[in-house]
Amino acid sequence: MKGVEMADFFDKVMGSINKGVNAVSSKGKELLEIAKLRAQIRDVESTIQNRFAALGKKVFEMINKEILTEETLKADCGEIAALYKKITDLEEAIKQVELEALKMRRGADAIACTKCGAPNKTGDKFCSSCGAALAVEVKSEGNN
Repeated sequence: MKGVEMADFFDKVMGSINKGVNAVSSKGKELLEIAKLRAQIRDVESTIQNRFAALGKKVFEMINKEILTEETLKADCGEIAALYKKITDLEEAIKQVELEALKMRRGADAIACTKCGAPNKTGDKFCSSCGAALAVEVKSEGNN
């Protein structure tokens, strides 16, 4: 009988170890994905700074030549605005990775903040990131 108990014990230990390894592996993938997205954000921010410097130089040169017009700068400003949009999209992707990871750790027991998109536990009243009130799911009972 002791052999069976020992085998059960080792099965439980191996199950716990496997669960821990899977959790670490999942967390590692989440961190890697977030690190990649943050690196992309830094690259875009660097590009924005370079575009602002080039735009400033262009404005300076145009003012010196007395040929400054709004139309000649609109394309440059549009490119910079598109880069800011890309940063917003990457930040949203980070929130999605965090939300999916939270759902994996807690089952489906996670919701996204409607204001900032940050992941929160179902049942929380306020967002852990921005403090906004979270939507409360109201279950109504039908009258039979």
